[in-house]
Amino acid sequence: MQKGDHRKYMQDGSSVVSDEKCWLYRALLKYLDACSLNADSWEYNLHVGRLLLLQGKSNEALKHLQTALSLQPCQPAIRFYTGLALLQQKEAAAASEREVELFLTQGLENVMGQFFVSHDHKEREQWDTGYDWSVVNAQFLRGCLSLAALLSKNSPSDQALSPEQVYHIVSGLAAQGISRCVNAGEVLQQLEWVLLDAHFSLLQGLILQERNSKQPWIVKRCQALTSLIRLSSIGPCRELLDLQEKVCQMGVLAVPRCSRALCLLGLAQLDQSDSHAAAERGQAALANACLSFRASIELEGSHQTGEPPEQLTKQAWWKDHLDAENNKKVKHEAPEPKPAVESPEGSADGKKLVRGRGAPARGVPTSTAKTSAPTRVNRTATAAKHTPQAAQGRTGWHLVAKSDGAGKTAGKSSIKAQTSPCKSRQEHSPLQDKPVTSAVEVGKQDNDSTVSTALNEKSYLPRLGLARALARNADSQKQACHFYREVIDVAPEVHDAYIELANLLLKDDPLAAVDVYSRFPLKPVCEQTFDDAFITGEIVHILMKHELYEHPQLLPNLIAHGKVMGLGCLEKYIEALEGKFMTSLLRRVYAGIHDKSVDNEELQDFFRFKCWI
Repeated sequence: MQKGDHRKYMQDGSSVVSDEKCWLYRALLKYLDACSLNADSWEYNLHVGRLLLLQGKSNEALKHLQTALSLQPCQPAIRFYTGLALLQQKEAAAASEREVELFLTQGLENVMGQFFVSHDHKEREQWDTGYDWSVVNAQFLRGCLSLAALLSKNSPSDQALSPEQVYHIVSGLAAQGISRCVNAGEVLQQLEWVLLDAHFSLLQGLILQERNSKQPWIVKRCQALTSLIRLSSIGPCRELLDLQEKVCQMGVLAVPRCSRALCLLGLAQLDQSDSHAAAERGQAALANACLSFRASIELEGSHQTGEPPEQLTKQAWWKDHLDAENNKKVKHEAPEPKPAVESPEGSADGKKLVRGRGAPARGVPTSTAKTSAPTRVNRTATAAKHTPQAAQGRTGWHLVAKSDGAGKTAGKSSIKAQTSPCKSRQEHSPLQDKPVTSAVEVGKQDNDSTVSTALNEKSYLPRLGLARALARNADSQKQACHFYREVIDVAPEVHDAYIELANLLLKDDPLAAVDVYSRFPLKPVCEQTFDDAFITGEIVHILMKHELYEHPQLLPNLIAHGKVMGLGCLEKYIEALEGKFMTSLLRRVYAGIHDKSVDNEELQDFFRFKCWI
């Protein structure tokens, strides 16, 4: 299987069905045999058509589904999969989209009627709907996503369901299906892809609303979706990493000065660099990750409003986004107004009057026409012209919303200017600049009302991410050690900072690595976890490897590690200490693990048996 086909395989299982060793392919052969024996069975035709759709053979599938539809015209499952087959037709006409939408909507409504029932029904009856309508059937859920995309494309006013409602329903059904999957297999990963795609479509719809008040919701949804991606059971692949990075970029575009959003973007870029470590793309992603982490650290303690940080503006994807938005504005921007065109008679008279003595007298109406009519156009155009400059540094949909607002405000000011012609000449400049300033201020006030009160909190995550990014290169490992120590100061309970810092120091200075591990705040032995035992085990391993038996950290860590992991984990160390005749140390270790004194009678007998006395 090629690398580019990985997501298709994970989402709908089409590559699985085409595999002759797969059980779905064998099921298709069985249904074809049954259909050949009983061609008038609508069930056999339905299942053959459904499995052929998974192979991408929509033409063959449509024949079987139309046969089943002629036998059972009102069967919802047949109508639903027939709609899917029609939707996959390359030569599908626009007129058939309404029929496809009707078929898919009827299927979804039938499922909703079966799943969302009253509490009087038994749970077994509620879920016993067959595989065609099962929530673990990724093909059915993908068909519902196709319905939402079709509704978004057509967007009629009389539709029963909106695309957002369909996406919410699909995400709910997919979540129920995931909860029913016991094993983390292919079915679970296909359902997780459905869940991720549904939430990503909801995020895109939220961004397209172009409302400043939606910025906090966009950031929260981006953060939640990022967590969902990182916690999914889908293996690392290019499509998943690209989706994660795109979601994080959307969160940064919503609020460029959000420290947490920048940190999540840095983590996504770091994952991209690890997946393309040897390629040029990986090096660029690593550089962007360092910039994102540094920006996140720099913004700690500051408000989330204002201009984007300098580290963000240096990244290529940010520059590409601004260029794309500027190109859109140039296309939608109104052309520069030309001077008012006079009538042929007026122009002819004007030419004659310019040459004659009566030109100033007859030129007065012409000058008033030039100052009254074009004023409305010039002010609007000036407002649209100044808005991108005032909002420079903002991101795409912010700019569109503010430019529209500026145009509307300028239009109102021009109307006021026309109603008072005496003041139009005196207040021409203030009126021309005031709407632009107010439009930008209104956009800022809407943004500030929801985001200005939020401060970026100090966190260890961007420091840990920056340390990991710097540790990738040998030239910047000293800087990585500095940030690892900052993580230890900010969050002393984080195990990863101690482990990764010690691994950097272990090769050149093993005792420095022991000192790093020794800084970890260990809980009482009865409360220690296996993660804590890993740190104590590393201290013991380093000291025993370098035969530092008299080191003050060896005895307490041997006791702590033995209490959590058991004496079996210390057998090789006990043998090594016996070979070095460190019997006094061994007696104290055994006494400490059993919470007894070295002079205990039972332990004394054991020590005599081991010849440690």
